[in-house]
Amino acid sequence: MDNEKLIFCGNNERFLKKELIDQSNESNGGTAFRIPSLIKSGNTLIAAIDKQSCGADWGFIEVAIRTSEDDGETWSDIQTIAIPPARETRLTDDCYASAFFIDPCMAIAPNGDVIMIVDFYPECKGLHKRSILDKKKVPYSMYNNKMYPVIYDRDGKFYLVVEDGVVLDNHYKETDYRVADWKGSLYKGEEYVGNIFLNGKTGKNEADAVTTFGAPLKAPKRNYVYLLRSTDNGKTWSDPVDITGDFLIKKDGTFVGVAPGVGLTTQDGRIIMPLYVDRKETVSIYSIDNGETWHRMTQQPYSCNIDEWQAVQAPDGVILGLGRQKRYGKTPLSISHDDGKHWFKAKPTNLYAPKCQKSVISIGEYVFCSHASEKKRENGVITVGKFKKVKGQTVGIDWYSEVEINKGFFAYSCLTQLDDEYIGVLYEAEPSSYICFKKYRISDLI
Repeated sequence: MDNEKLIFCGNNERFLKKELIDQSNESNGGTAFRIPSLIKSGNTLIAAIDKQSCGADWGFIEVAIRTSEDDGETWSDIQTIAIPPARETRLTDDCYASAFFIDPCMAIAPNGDVIMIVDFYPECKGLHKRSILDKKKVPYSMYNNKMYPVIYDRDGKFYLVVEDGVVLDNHYKETDYRVADWKGSLYKGEEYVGNIFLNGKTGKNEADAVTTFGAPLKAPKRNYVYLLRSTDNGKTWSDPVDITGDFLIKKDGTFVGVAPGVGLTTQDGRIIMPLYVDRKETVSIYSIDNGETWHRMTQQPYSCNIDEWQAVQAPDGVILGLGRQKRYGKTPLSISHDDGKHWFKAKPTNLYAPKCQKSVISIGEYVFCSHASEKKRENGVITVGKFKKVKGQTVGIDWYSEVEINKGFFAYSCLTQLDDEYIGVLYEAEPSSYICFKKYRISDLI
């Protein structure tokens, strides 16, 4: 179906072909973009993206959205909804003097709220320079039967950040310090003394951002999972809230991160969000209170799959998780019979794709998966299947057809159902900064 629409377009030829940046404008543009998430909330289609300073998985990365009230025919101007603290924002991937967001994943809560989770890193390069990460510093500690963030001084002495940003010392006595906001602004009395997520002095600013400097007390350098919420179909968003302490365990190490795309709201009203640990095992977290609190099964902390993954629920309630293979081949599969609390590993499903994130949704008995179809990240397709049953219970997916999305480069993508007639897909059509949308009539696919 030839209805491709450009939704996010970079404006810097260092990260996108020169002939394509002419399509960048005030409505769709920025320096660079990656990692799409797409969901329908009420009558509003919401497209979320990493809005980047350098086309890499680090640097100054904000979270941005565009919305559509007519199922993708026209779109709002780009809106930035989360801005990380930074002390430098140079437009080059050799700069990582900024905190950053990465990898949005959205779901619709039973009460209608839009829930977005996203990774947040203090100043570092994330998994791309692990030597910077604080492997030995505990990020949370229990106090008065609740988990609180831990910050450290230069000598390694710890402090707790409790309600209202009050900072307690290692004897649990109140100090003059206060963390004033989610961004990590630290005050000593009335004096601003820097940001707990940054190191050193303020440097160059090439991204027209507000920059600052590092504080004497610092959060451990690792990834955190933050949640944003919209109660009005994406028009406005809450400040990001750190939910990592709800589910983090010591075995996770310095990374338990978001698998980008969409989460799953089950037939029983449970929100399940897909995470994974350091490019290895998957993690299933869930909420039964519209995303206010999050849980993880202590008896089975991992979900019997690998890497970035997405989940669908069959009409009989069985949930299937599709992972990211280590190389071109069949797609890893895991199955849950109890709303994502426990999982078991199944045989890989007969869906061939390269090592790349894929998106999967289900509508009734049908399953739709968008993915690259070649041995490299090329030639996007939607593969269609039906839930496979044995003795009346879902055990997998029978894939039977595929429809072309594009020719050439194709990487991360996200599917969503638009209405009873159409589904839409948001996808990366270039290695960086060129994010497109198409919609397909469901009857033409099945």
